[in-house]
Amino acid sequence: MMSPFSDQGISVVIAHQGTGRHLLDSFLDLKLCFSDITIVGNDCPSMQEKIKSHGGTWIENDSFDNSNLWERGMQSKDSSWFLLVDSREYLSAILKESIVKSFKLSFDQTSWFPIKREIFLLNQRLKYPLEWAEDSRSGLLFVGNDNLKLINKSFIFERNTLIGKSIFFGENNISEVILNTLRRADIAADKLYQEDPNLSSFSLFYRTLTTIPSSFFKNLFIKKGIREGFVGLVFSVLDSSMRFLSYLRYYEKYIRSGKRIEDNLNSVKKILVIKLRGLGDAVLATPVIKNINKLMPDVSISVLTFNFCVPLFDNNPHLEKVYGLSGKPARAELSQLLRMLNKEKFDLILNLHARNFSTKFAKKIRARWKVSKSYFIRDKHSEISIGSDHSLDKSSVERDLDCLRAIGLEPQEKTSEIFVSNNEMQWAENFLRKQKIDISKKLILIHPTTNNSYTDWGLDRFISLATQLINNHSCQVMACFPEKEQAISKLLLEKINGIFVHVGSLRQSIALISKADLMIDNCSAPSHISVALNIPTIVLMGADYSNIYRDKEIYNGRAFLFYKNVPCRDLFWSRCLPPDPCQNRVCLDHSVEDVLNKTLEVLSIEHN
Repeated sequence: MMSPFSDQGISVVIAHQGTGRHLLDSFLDLKLCFSDITIVGNDCPSMQEKIKSHGGTWIENDSFDNSNLWERGMQSKDSSWFLLVDSREYLSAILKESIVKSFKLSFDQTSWFPIKREIFLLNQRLKYPLEWAEDSRSGLLFVGNDNLKLINKSFIFERNTLIGKSIFFGENNISEVILNTLRRADIAADKLYQEDPNLSSFSLFYRTLTTIPSSFFKNLFIKKGIREGFVGLVFSVLDSSMRFLSYLRYYEKYIRSGKRIEDNLNSVKKILVIKLRGLGDAVLATPVIKNINKLMPDVSISVLTFNFCVPLFDNNPHLEKVYGLSGKPARAELSQLLRMLNKEKFDLILNLHARNFSTKFAKKIRARWKVSKSYFIRDKHSEISIGSDHSLDKSSVERDLDCLRAIGLEPQEKTSEIFVSNNEMQWAENFLRKQKIDISKKLILIHPTTNNSYTDWGLDRFISLATQLINNHSCQVMACFPEKEQAISKLLLEKINGIFVHVGSLRQSIALISKADLMIDNCSAPSHISVALNIPTIVLMGADYSNIYRDKEIYNGRAFLFYKNVPCRDLFWSRCLPPDPCQNRVCLDHSVEDVLNKTLEVLSIEHN
């Protein structure tokens, strides 16, 4: 049967959410009067087939905001008049006639005709129009000559309400109301951010104190929710709760998450990267620097690290400045450094390891935004924090790069890097020449020491390995030490005939590592340095999860991990750290023979 209004030129857009228990009936009821009907909503294959079989159009969209759904439907049509309704809504005959009469009138600007509703909530018909604060109202819309298909109240001239009413069926039970309250809070947070993207935590707290009580009072008494009994009380409580939750959602989604920085990245000109950890951790921070430079090439990047880590950033072309700090700084040193940093007027601070000291110090540095990465550690001093996703062995590099993802940057590389100057390379060549290193033979560097007992493979095993490599396989082995470990270097010279030893600065060790054919190390800094220099590396892992400090995508080619799965390992190292360190160190039970065989394999040397 031909619709009596089929030639009127009104396009109907039905916003669909939830189960769709009213959708088909609402659609068929409208189909009696309007021929052009589009449903926009979540995927529902069985319902889609029924709608299409009756001449309707379906557009998939997962938004919970009716305004977004309606706009999507409007943009698919070349019409000037749109009837925007909800899938749980039925229009009275009087209302339909009023819609057609309004359509026949002439307007010269965008006009909006809201629809009055009779509402059912929790299976009760309400005496008074209690409508949720963030629910978009149905109505008839004339988009105007500009054909602007957006639902923006600032551009809409509201005409008199249409004659007649619709019947709207809201939630059936409290659990459904609570679920939709959370969704409405998310919509409200988005709208609030669009209105004011610079609200502070204090502003949100102030709004909570002022608007929540007034909203509850208005719903319960002015809108006469109290006369609806239990249903009115539920409505008043949850509609007010929605406002409170929307402020929490704003804080979580736009302040805590870093979304506000993402929307203002063009204004970021100076970034300070903080990595106050050990040598290996400092090396693992370099992918962040590399990605910032690649994704934001006009930004000035500086680094704050411990003094003993500063040499790792020498010659780095991506850095403007490197600031050093003592391991146990005095108050005067902290004050002086703070004055220097505050003069820089950083736009953004990335604290890549948010422990108590680094976060407290970062809090004192003046910057527009601060992002802190904390993993299983609660960071109380930063609004924007990257927490844990509970991956057992998510690599440190990936966790650092999460700081960039949080502000809208997509990292493209995660390999670490260290830069060796030509002079340093020349020094290394001269040193090897003086030591009478034969360049025709393989040069293996070992680092048989570590600061942590739970990552120490054992000096005796290193001695056995080095002895076999020298005596049985014609390899040249050199051990590198800092000056504080000179006593151990002397011990190796006594125990291993033919070994080479270097004791010196970090930059000298870096230069020598760059000349090696292979690096064998405990789970410590030299192995991170060798990987950054793209030198084949064997790591003897201990208590850590295999990929925490060594990303599996990086350690699948020229680098190899000796790693054992053991039942005593956990995320908090509760069994192998002081005060009761593990005495057996079963996680480090990698045999000398296995390490020797892997060494020969990496170096492509045949085993005799």
